[in-house]
Amino acid sequence: MALKGLFNKIKNKPTRRKFVVSTICKEENIYETVVFEANFFYLPRSWKRPAFTVVVASRDEAWDLHYRLTARLTLEYPARLIQEYLELSQDSAPGASA
Repeated sequence: MALKGLFNKIKNKPTRRKFVVSTICKEENIYETVVFEANFFYLPRSWKRPAFTVVVASRDEAWDLHYRLTARLTLEYPARLIQEYLELSQDSAPGASA
């Protein structure tokens, strides 16, 4: 059976905030990694409003992104990391000017 996704619970060391990182296979060759702010029990505060979402086209890229986000969210300030990924997603969005 092929792996369908990854899931990690993270406690950010500088701010002590909790996050959940989830990567799933939405369709063939479309993988989505979502970061949620979490409560005390590591349940997402809002399922409808994730902190950010990244969509990639290959499984290996999705797995690498998931583990890289997990490591960075553990050690770096979350606001800076979220800002970085939101800017990247806006730059790569259709209709974005270069």
